[in-house]
Amino acid sequence: MDGLNVREKAASGTAALTEFIERNIAEGIWQAGTKLPTERVLERQFGVSRNTLRKSLKRLEQQGKITRHVGRGSFVAEAAAEAPVRPADLSGLAWRIQGASPVEVMEVRLMIEPLAAELAAVRATAEDLQRLDDCLWHCEHAGDVPEFEYWDGMLHVAIVSAAKNGMLSALYEAINNLRGQAEWQRLKERSVTPERRGNYRDQHRRIVQCLKDRDAEQAKAELQHHLTQVRNNLFGA
Repeated sequence: MDGLNVREKAASGTAALTEFIERNIAEGIWQAGTKLPTERVLERQFGVSRNTLRKSLKRLEQQGKITRHVGRGSFVAEAAAEAPVRPADLSGLAWRIQGASPVEVMEVRLMIEPLAAELAAVRATAEDLQRLDDCLWHCEHAGDVPEFEYWDGMLHVAIVSAAKNGMLSALYEAINNLRGQAEWQRLKERSVTPERRGNYRDQHRRIVQCLKDRDAEQAKAELQHHLTQVRNNLFGA
């Protein structure tokens, strides 16, 4: 029975992994050349073994949806991302978000995330706060910039989710998905130095602590300061 449960869990994780990658490609969220999250990140996110993960990636590669390069990672294939067709269930707003530039993304994040933190300080549950701690730990123990970038995104998603506003969460998840695009990855690789990672770590800790302290005003201020520094590091003051 235990063996069956393990197999069922592995099969479920594999299906979720494949669906996650295929959906992001089909909807145009990941465009040609977009680098997929690292194998370590995908293993943790979907609860699959390294061997199972690589078999799934190999199948997607054989189907022409991704390309894999030793030492560099996996990327969305050119053919898989050509002329994405807007799905019938994808709203005009979500479709517009997919074409946003990194500059536009940061401008919108500065508008909505500090307010979300203000709400989260009042509305966050114990489960939400535990999720923030988990994301914080993964951020601080990330082995490279792509892994750090993934968990940094998950931390900010968790903050917005803790605001308990479904419309805001849906909007922000669409915005956060853009961070997987090649242009964003190049900006991050160039701008996230070890010193800046240390600064972001300290800022993340202060934000999470403000949420735990239920200090809405300070949480808003800390997140505003953090995003302003991220924007300046990406594009210059």
